[in-house]
Amino acid sequence: MKQLQEKLLALLLIFILSGATASAQKAEDKVITFRFLPGGEMFILAGNEAELERLYGLIDHHKAEIAKGNMPVYVDGYCASLSTTKENLNMAFARANRVKSELIIRKGLKEADFITANYARVYEDNKDIVVVTLRIPSAKAMSEKTPIKERVKREDPQPKQGCVEQKTETAVEQPSEPSAAEQRPVLVSEQRIRETEQPYRFAVRTNVLYDAFLLPTLGVEWRVNENVGIKLDGSLSWWGGERDKVQKMWLVNPEVRWYLLDKKHFYAGVSGSYGEYNIYKYMLGGIVSKDTGYQGKLWNAGVTLGYQLSLSRSFSLDFNLGLGYTRSEYDSFGMTDGVRVYKKRNESKNFWGPTQAGISLVWTMGSNK
Repeated sequence: MKQLQEKLLALLLIFILSGATASAQKAEDKVITFRFLPGGEMFILAGNEAELERLYGLIDHHKAEIAKGNMPVYVDGYCASLSTTKENLNMAFARANRVKSELIIRKGLKEADFITANYARVYEDNKDIVVVTLRIPSAKAMSEKTPIKERVKREDPQPKQGCVEQKTETAVEQPSEPSAAEQRPVLVSEQRIRETEQPYRFAVRTNVLYDAFLLPTLGVEWRVNENVGIKLDGSLSWWGGERDKVQKMWLVNPEVRWYLLDKKHFYAGVSGSYGEYNIYKYMLGGIVSKDTGYQGKLWNAGVTLGYQLSLSRSFSLDFNLGLGYTRSEYDSFGMTDGVRVYKKRNESKNFWGPTQAGISLVWTMGSNK
C-alpha cells in the first residue's frame, strides 16, 4: 500500500512539473496581432500603434538572437473576408509582406529572419489579421545553440476542417556568413519599384511613333487578368486639301495579348487592322512616293511581340512589332496643274511582312492583383 502511494505521488509530481514547464514555455511566446480593413492590404497604423511599439521593443531586446538564427520571427497571415480561397490566400500573403517590410525597413531585419505562412481561414474570430510570434528561448536553450549554422524548423499548425492553407516558407537556414545582399535592408524605394510591377486593370495609351508621322493614335487596354489583355487602338489624320498635299486616313487595330514570364513584361499577341487612306506627298505620302498618290483601303492580320518598360507606378513604355499578312486595294494618281489624274484604278497588293510597329506611352490604372 505504501509503495502504491509513493508511485501515485511521483506521477502527480511529474504531471505538475510538466504542466508548469508547458505553461512557462507558453508564457515565453510573445504574440502580436495587426488588424487590417476588409479587402485592404495596406498596413494602416491607426489601431495598430500599440502593438507595433511592443513589437519594436521585443525586436530591439532580442535582435542579437534573431540575427544569429536562434529566434526566428513567425509571421502568419489570415484572411477569410473575400469570396474565394485564392483571393483570401493572396490577400493574406500581401498583408504578411507588409508587416515584414515594416520590420525590414525600420529595424533592419533580413528576409532570412522570418518564417511565414498564410491561411484562408479565421483566426480567433478575426477574418483580417496578421499574427507575429516570437518564441523566446530560455537562457539554457540559447547557450546550447550554435550560432554558426542552424536549421530552424516549425511545427505546422493544424487548420480547421475544410480550410485550405498556403505556406510560403516552412524552414529557414541561417548561413554562417550572410552575403552583402542579405545584410542590406530593403529600402522604401525598392518597395515602390516592386509595386509598379503589379499587373494593372486598365490602361490608356498613345503610339508616339504614329503620332510623329502625323497619325494621332489613342487606345485602351483591359487586363482580363494578370496573363491576358484586350487592346483596341484607333488612328485618325485629316490633313491637307484635295488639290495639294493630303493625308486623310483612319485605322482601327484590335489585339489580344498574353503576358509572359514572372514579371509579365514580355507579351505575345494576335492582332488585325482595318482602315482607309488618301495620301499624297504629306508625310506618309511623301515617304511612299514623291510624285504618286494613293487612295484606297487595307486590312491585315498577324502576330505581335512586345515588351513593357515600367517608368513609374502609373506610366510605362510599350515596344511592339507585328508581322503577318496585308492586303491593300487602291487607286493611284498624280497631280497635273492642280488636277488629280488617275494612273491606275482598282489595283490591289498583297504581301507578308511587318503589319504594325509601336512605341507607346501607357497610363495604367487600377491593380489586377
